[in-house]
Amino acid sequence: MNRSARILTAILVPVLVIALCGCAPEKKAKERRIAFVFKVDGLLYSEVCKRGAMQAAKELGVRVDYLAPDKAEVGKQIAIVEQLIAEKTDAIVISPNDADAIVPVIRKAMDAGVKVFTWDSDAPASQRIFYVAAADDVKIGEDIADALAKDIGEKGKVQIVSGGRGAANLNLHVQGMEKAFAKYPGITLVQPYIYNDDDNQKARTMAIAALQKDPDIVGFACANSPSAPAVGEAITSLNKIGAVKVWGLALPSETRQYLKSGAVSGLMLWDPAKLTYYTAKVVNAYLDGKQPEDGEQVEGIGAVSFSNGVLLIPGVTITKENVDEFDF
Repeated sequence: MNRSARILTAILVPVLVIALCGCAPEKKAKERRIAFVFKVDGLLYSEVCKRGAMQAAKELGVRVDYLAPDKAEVGKQIAIVEQLIAEKTDAIVISPNDADAIVPVIRKAMDAGVKVFTWDSDAPASQRIFYVAAADDVKIGEDIADALAKDIGEKGKVQIVSGGRGAANLNLHVQGMEKAFAKYPGITLVQPYIYNDDDNQKARTMAIAALQKDPDIVGFACANSPSAPAVGEAITSLNKIGAVKVWGLALPSETRQYLKSGAVSGLMLWDPAKLTYYTAKVVNAYLDGKQPEDGEQVEGIGAVSFSNGVLLIPGVTITKENVDEFDF
């Protein structure tokens, strides 16, 4: 190789390297990940929520995970959140088993740059960005109590039933029930309240025990989804249909037979799939820089309200007359 060729080669080789580097494919952008953390796995309510999350994932083109502990224990939820922080998840949406105990790990996630939201159940003292629910938690309790009071002629003994003692949404439902029942001097609330930890079998067993202990109970106000069908089953097994009235929160599919038989009078609810679907969409929009809007009309949902960090979608009253209109 002569001197001119060597000079030309020395010039061309770096240019070739630079050109090859310039042609290298761009690194694929990190896929956005939104992780839902529910109270407990295995409930039909949870499965319906999951359906909404998966639908949102398809439409949004983002990764949406749905996680839940095998028992309704806040410690197990905290462990899931810790793992999601380590995995640098973009957003965590949680329904806390204990509104207070979850606060430190939410702070840790936010400090680590992970955006945290609550849905279905709130942790109002935490740094969560906003809370998405189907109606005001206290108002739901009031509506259940008022409907039950009317059903029992505004007199008699009423048993309040709930799930976990630390669940903020359930405690607010109970507060609403207490507030409403206070308007009816003829109604006596049976003490202690029943807490069944969102366990279907425990809910049924505890309802039977309550009725056997106090046969004068004429109504059950149920704050969590497993309770109304479980109480309906208990009333049926004890041949007390008509003598004991039940109002609460539950899925139509789990309660349909009891609504039609009269063991359960009615439900105050929403579509959990739509709630979770909408939550995924509004969280994804927030990550894109868009804030929720008060009064926005959402297709398939209706008008949503947004105030003081709480985003609410409309609910519905379900009775034997309209239960077949719902497929969840």
